[in-house]
Parts: sequence; structure tokens; C-alpha cells
Amino acid sequence: MSLFSAFEAVAARQPDRLALQIKEATGYRRLTYGVVARQARTLAAALGLAGARPGDRVALVSENRPEWTVAYFAVTAAGATAVPLDVQLSDAEVANVLRHAGCRMAIASGKQAPRLLGVDAGGAAPLRVVDLDAEGSGDRVLAFRAILREAGASAPPSLPSVQDDALASILYTSGTTGTPKGVMLSHSNFLANARSILDFGLVNAEDNLLALLPLHHAFPFMVQLILLYSGAHLTFLASLKAPDLLACMQETGVTLLVGVPQLFYMLHKGIFDEIGRRPLPLRFLMQWLLRLSGALRPLGINLGRIVFAPVHRKFGGRIHFMASGGARLDPVIARDFLALGFTMTEGYGLTETAPVVCFNPLGRVRPGSVGIPLPGVEVKIVNPDVEGVGEIAIRGPNVMQGYYQNSAATAEVMRDGWFLSGDLGVLSADGYLTITGRAKEVIVLSSGKNIYPEEVEEQYLKSPYIEELCLIPQASDRAGATVEGLLALVLPDLDTFRAQGMTNVFETIRWDMENVGRDLPPYKRPTGLVIVKEGFPRTRLGKIQRHLVQQQFQAERAKEAGPAEAPLPETEAALVEDEVRRRVLEDLREATQKPAVRLDDNLELDLGMDSLARVEMLVALEGMFDVKIPDEAAAECFTVREVIERLQTLRGVPVGPPGPSRRRGWGEILTASRLAEVQAMVEASSRPSASVITAISRGMCAALFKSVYRLRVEGLQHVPSHGPMILVANHCSFFDAFILAVALPYRTSQQVFYLGFEWFFRHPLLARWGRGVRVIPVDMDTYLVRALQASALVLKQGRILCVFPEGERSVDGRVRPFRKGGGILVKELKVPVLPAYISGSFETWPRGQSLPGIHRIGVRFGPVATPAALLSGEGPRGADDFETIVMRLRERVIALGGKT
Repeated sequence: MSLFSAFEAVAARQPDRLALQIKEATGYRRLTYGVVARQARTLAAALGLAGARPGDRVALVSENRPEWTVAYFAVTAAGATAVPLDVQLSDAEVANVLRHAGCRMAIASGKQAPRLLGVDAGGAAPLRVVDLDAEGSGDRVLAFRAILREAGASAPPSLPSVQDDALASILYTSGTTGTPKGVMLSHSNFLANARSILDFGLVNAEDNLLALLPLHHAFPFMVQLILLYSGAHLTFLASLKAPDLLACMQETGVTLLVGVPQLFYMLHKGIFDEIGRRPLPLRFLMQWLLRLSGALRPLGINLGRIVFAPVHRKFGGRIHFMASGGARLDPVIARDFLALGFTMTEGYGLTETAPVVCFNPLGRVRPGSVGIPLPGVEVKIVNPDVEGVGEIAIRGPNVMQGYYQNSAATAEVMRDGWFLSGDLGVLSADGYLTITGRAKEVIVLSSGKNIYPEEVEEQYLKSPYIEELCLIPQASDRAGATVEGLLALVLPDLDTFRAQGMTNVFETIRWDMENVGRDLPPYKRPTGLVIVKEGFPRTRLGKIQRHLVQQQFQAERAKEAGPAEAPLPETEAALVEDEVRRRVLEDLREATQKPAVRLDDNLELDLGMDSLARVEMLVALEGMFDVKIPDEAAAECFTVREVIERLQTLRGVPVGPPGPSRRRGWGEILTASRLAEVQAMVEASSRPSASVITAISRGMCAALFKSVYRLRVEGLQHVPSHGPMILVANHCSFFDAFILAVALPYRTSQQVFYLGFEWFFRHPLLARWGRGVRVIPVDMDTYLVRALQASALVLKQGRILCVFPEGERSVDGRVRPFRKGGGILVKELKVPVLPAYISGSFETWPRGQSLPGIHRIGVRFGPVATPAALLSGEGPRGADDFETIVMRLRERVIALGGKT
């Protein structure tokens, strides 16, 4: 039996049943089983008349559409071998494959036919092309529509007999620019795989598959076969935009959704972003219901389908199951879909195995595993390590015949009938296979530890700030022979940063990655982080091409080490003739010391401008153009172009000619505004009501820290009785500010002001309490200038300001580098600094821990440091005064703790 004869048998039983449909501009175009079978038989006869002989190779180059399926069945019904190609291949790549396969003929869509006619296929005669959209035939072109018209309603033509061991397809998996590697798969290979999958009972005649993946890949091709052999139908959709996808699912009643992990990540993000926008009580309820539903699924109770019915209705309300393939699916994503009431399953296979090897049975889905071997397919682990991880070997009737015209490559992967996949995995006692990575992609550290990058990447991709991430080896020598750790290349999700009004991309991603890394063994945590601006090269099924990523990264590094950048391109140079643009670019070149600044340069990622440098830039531009730039502009402008556009539209019309460039110093910036609300808070702090709130709060904290945590305080002789003064300390836990409030003498504590997260104090009760204990609520990301000006106002009133210069809680208890803002306040306002070290708070309540534990806590105060003392002598090389101050303050804090 051949692939077409198996389909024709189904069509004979139900000729009027819908087989294929596609959504087009004018609506849905539909083909029945009888029509598909008749068109395929007609085209097969036409191919034979045009010279296609059994065993000839015929290329198939088309976008997903019903005619792709018709064309494939026609080629194989004629006894020829189909060579499906990716429409995204370049002309040179297409020509290379055509020559290697020896194609004399091709079938192509109207979009692809012209370029096929222009390539050199290397044959004795020029390539002949069947154009699926042409109305009339020509010298080298056969028009598919004309073939159908001429056949009319005549009797189906007879076709050659095709044996089941005949070659059905050559599928090219790699080498499209070098030596191609074509996988030879027979009719029996495909049919054996289809029968094994059908034995699982996954689909039935009532199913409707939304076919999103390109059919030239073995995975979506096999999905198509099992649907058609079941009497079901497929729906094609040209657009992959979420609104179009959901609309199609609702209109056609899609029951099966098969895709690669990236599709399900996109859908997952949309669902959970929507949940995140709900009011807090409803959000908590939905999260609780998710946990409950997830716990009930293994018991056979699908609560999610009821309580999350609106989500199901968005997907059309008829989804039978979702299946992921082509790459590893994050188990968390699978569990979430299961909790929502969907059946999410994952399988495993390769082109060389036609393609499916394992699948999760619908009633026994195990997230994180690719399931059990199909009936008739054997899987074993070769050379397992102590954890049972080894190379996956496969044997069965679905295993390929070999690589076309490449016996050496075939011999490398075939051993006594077993195909060596190159994938690494482990088999459970009950036969479930878990993939850990590719053998070629395993990163072996100099310590001997093996790291499977996909497994680690899944964990870090949970961050909402990361769009894409790729781990590559970080070598300690130029040759790259000694790998000491992992380098994380991260594409940030700038839409999320914009939505949250955040600009400190690098620090935010580093913070989130540290939080995730706490749950990983130390050797699996990246030792370096690089932010990239473009997505990574991937296969059509979404797998990162890690070797290309490494090559591109190395090329970029070599470029950075090379000569200075070239002048602006002519097209961009013309844009900057405008005076506003020109002056902004000049100012940025001077400020950043970059030889070239481009309009689409990212202020942080390309120009290295941190939040303070942004403030300096915007203040300078205010003076230059005589405009008032809102504080939030620093958080809303990511690129040079956006800064210029903001300048040009601030007053609804282009700004006037620029004045002389003058950068205002930080002393002027800090005193440029008197914040009425902060001034009022300083005055209110002396009122009896504030003293009562402080006394009650401090008393409760003292009872907790002195009795439960046995607080020990040293160095009180160094604490002045009044301000102005800045108190700096290391930062490890949420307790730290409360610990310092208790450790300070009561009179001194009454003068201390703190900076707190603005979002935390939005509730009226918390806002009132915050004012009573002198917390100034600030949004450091959006209103950094206001935060610094508020700090300056407190100090100018002779009060004490408590600052945690690390800007975040330490991930490991060590004192992190201090940020520059504290140095600006010290130098410009000439205020002394009291250093302190808090011990035990990290052990009590580290980052990532939900509730505090019990560990003794201590505070040690050191001698007051004056600005003059902090700046005495020669500072660190390359550091300005602000950086010198904070570096020396950090040294003093570390010395108080007696550790680094």
C-alpha cells in the first residue's frame, strides 16, 4: 500500500466529507475527500505525461494550502519521490538541494514558481515547474488549474503501481549551503508511523486540526496524514497573529491544536497576562482555582474546563487536546494548560524516524516527559551515566532508509538496525522518556560537570522581562578550550519594560535571573550576562541554532575589538540634517564618548547610559532647547529616536532652535525643585501623632527583634545624635530597615527618613502609616530625579536619610557594588555618612524565601565618614568622585562585617 492508496481508500468511503479548508480574503475555500483524491490522481497523470517516471525526484515548494497536500499525493501516486522544501530558503540554497536531489521537475505556488524557473538545478534539461496558481501553461510551466480544467469530469486516469518500500520523500534536514543531508523515507516508513499513532486513539473523524506548522517538516506532515487517514479535516491559516488564530478557531470549531513550544508560550502569556490584569482579590481567587484544578487533574477531575470556561470559549470551546513537538516544552507551561482544563501532551521524534517515536497517552500525560514509545517502536539508552542519561537509540519500521547519496553519514548514525539520535535522555521504570538535550550541545565545564542548556534556559525564560535566552559556553582562554561557566545571551522583552515604566534593562534582568538561579545548582547559574538586540536564529520548528548563535556572538565581539564604527549610512545621515537631531546626536556623542551615535541606538544597551546618565542627558536637553521635559520621559524613551521625537512634540509643535550646550551639575539638579509633599512630611514628623506612630511601630519591632532574633548592637558610640547625615548599610532582607530603626538610639531614630516603593503605599492606611514613620514613597524607575531631590530636601532640613546603596537585596549575602546616587548626595550636599553592617538578616530571610526563619541578628555601626575623608588620596582608576565615594563606603561596610 502507498500513501495515496491509503488516502484514496478513505476518500472512497466518504467522498463528500470535508478534508481540507483554508481561510482566504473572501472566506473559507473547502475541498472534500473526493475532490482531493480526484485532483491528486489527475495531477499524477499529468506529471507522468510531462516526463516524471517512478523514482524521479520532484521538488515541492509552496506555502501551507490544500494544494500542497494534493501535490504531495500526486507526486507519490505517480511513483516519484517528493522533495518538500522550505519556502524561506534562499535561491542559492534551493538550487543546491535541487542539484543534490537531481530534481527534473518541481511543483510550486504562484509566489515560488518564478524563482524556481530562474535557478540552475544542474540537470541536462532546464527544470520544469507546475505552477499551482497559473491559469495557462507555457514552455517550461504547467498550469495546475489548466490541468484540472482539461481533465473535467472524465474518468480517473490509471496510475503506476507503487510498492510500499518505494521512496516517498527525501526530507532535507541540514546542509542547504554545504553538503545537503537528505533523509530517505519510504511509503512503509510513513505508514508504519501513522498506524502506530492511530493505535493510540488520539484522533477521530470529527476532529478539525488547525495546521499552523510548515508541511515540509516531517512532524506537521505526519499530523496531516493521521488526520486524513482518520476521516477528519484540516484547516489552514496564513496568519499567525493571535487575533486571527483565535477567530479561525471560533469560526471552524478547531478540536486539535498542534504546534511548537513558542506557539504555546505565546498563548500562555496572553492568558496569564489577562489574569494579571484582574483586580487583586479576583487574581488571588483565580490563582487558587488554578492550583486546585491542577491538583485534581491526576485524579481524573477536570475542574478547569468549568471554572475557566471563558478561556475555552476564546479557543472555540471544542479543543480536544493540544500537542507540542519540534522542541522541548517547559513542564510549567504544560501543567498550567492542564490546570486550565486543556489536555496538553508532548511527543518526541526526528525526521529520520518518520518522525514520531514517543507520545504521552491522553489519559496518562506526564508533564516534562515526551511519553512512551509508540507500538512497534523500540527505544533504549546508550552508554548511560550514573543518572541514567545517555544517547537515545531507536529501532522500528519507521526508521529511515538512510541519507541520500551519503553512505558515510548513514553509517555514523546506524548501528545494527538502531538509529543513534544524537539526543540525550533518560527512561523511567515505567517507560516514559525524558529529553535532557542534544549530545552536541552539552556544555562540559572544566570541573567535569555536564550542563544541558535547554533544561536551564527553561527556568530563566519564566522571567517576564526575558523574550529569548540562549546559553553558550564561557571560556577562560582565547582558544576556548577551558570552559569555566555559562554565558547568558538575553533578548529583553522591551514591551514589558515599557508597560511597567522601567528602563534599567540590564539590572532588572540580572535581578530576575538571580532569583531564578537560587533554585539551581551553582554550576548551572550563568557567570556572565550579555543583552542582545535581535532574536536568535532558529529552525522553522523553533529550535535555537546554538552553533550559529555562538558564531554570531564571536563575530560581534571581534567587531567590538576592531576599529571605530564607520560613519552613518547615507539614508540616516540625511535624517540628522535637522538641527534638533544634529544637536542631540552631538550631545550624546560627547556625553558617551562614542564615535558614532545612531537614531535607533538603545540608550542603555548601545550607549551604556544608566538611569543617572539619562537624567543628566534630559536636564542638558531642557537647557539646550528651553523646554520642560517630564520626569517620566526618562522611563519612556528607550532609543535616541524616541528622545528626539519627545523633544519635537513637547509643545505640540517642533521646538525652536537650540541654544548653547550646557550640562547642569548635580548640585543644581538636586536643588532645582522644592517638593511640597516632602516638605510637609518633614514638618509633620515633629508632630505628636507622628511620634506616637513611630513609638508604637518601633516598640513592636523591638519586641520582635530583641526577643525572637536576640538583636545585638555594637558601635553606638559612633552614632551622632542629629543630622544632617546619611546612614548606609548592606541590604539582604525585607527586615533591614526595621532592624536599623530598632538598633539606633530612640532620639536618633525619630529623625531618620526612608525611601520606600511607591506602589506599596498606595492604600490609604499604608500611606498614613508610612507618613508617620517617615517613609517617602518614590518610583525610582520613573521619577528618579524626584527621589534624589526628595532625599536632598530631607538632608537640607538637618535630618537623617537611610540608604541601602546596593539598590536591591543581595542574592547570596555578600555586599554588592554600591550605586552612584549615594555618592552624588554625599559630595553635592557635603553631608557625612554613618556606615553600618547588618549580620544575620540574610540567613533569616533571604531572597526567594516566602517567610522569615530564625537566626540571630546583629548591627555594627562604624565611625562617621566625611566627604573629604572619602575623597582623600588617589581614587580608583577611571572612577569619578561619585563612584570613588560609594566604592570607599562599600569597603567600610564590608570591613564592619569582617567579610566580603
